[in-house]
Amino acid sequence: MLSRVCDLQQEIATFLRQKNLPGADHFSNPQWLARLALLTDITTHLNDLNVKLQGKNILSTDMYSHITAFEVKLRLWEAQLAAGQFMHFPRIAACAPDDVDLNTCVGVVTSLREEFAPRFTGVRPLAPGFKLFTSPFDFPVDEAPAPLQMELVELQCNDELKAKYRTASPLSFFRDLVLPFNKFPNYIEHVKRIVAMFGSTYCCEQLFFKNEIYKVLHSLPAK
Repeated sequence: MLSRVCDLQQEIATFLRQKNLPGADHFSNPQWLARLALLTDITTHLNDLNVKLQGKNILSTDMYSHITAFEVKLRLWEAQLAAGQFMHFPRIAACAPDDVDLNTCVGVVTSLREEFAPRFTGVRPLAPGFKLFTSPFDFPVDEAPAPLQMELVELQCNDELKAKYRTASPLSFFRDLVLPFNKFPNYIEHVKRIVAMFGSTYCCEQLFFKNEIYKVLHSLPAK
């Protein structure tokens, strides 16, 4: 939506003036347009994340990976924007430097990061279990739960399974290759719990996107 507003700003301004509607003057205000560019770039990044979290084959482990990566990106963007570097914000980069308020740019990303992090605090303790699912052949045996340790040793020493795992995603590996339950009962139960977790990661939109980004948007001054 914001991308279309940026692309059609002259047409929108003309329409507002013809209809005697408020807001047309904003489109001749370079500082306001710079803030619009900032928010457009931010929402583009959020939309990209939202797309990654959708799909019937997206697991909780995938969600955690994408969320963790996005948090790292937010910290990177904070530092880069503070230094006046806009390589990941193309619409801001197209604005005149004097029209861009770096404090506003950093403040928006900081607010987003601070609102974002608490939404997933309940997921972070699950990280070791996720890693045990996604990287069973590299997971330190002594860090695994005791009931899984002997099974993990057997799994990691099985060269045939290890070779097959290298050419498949975790989901397809466990879906298409049924491990002998009598050899890996505890690990198979762990896999089942991870696969069934959360049902659908699409709920992330309800958790975050529709609430927090608009809170940040509406906190900015219109002038």
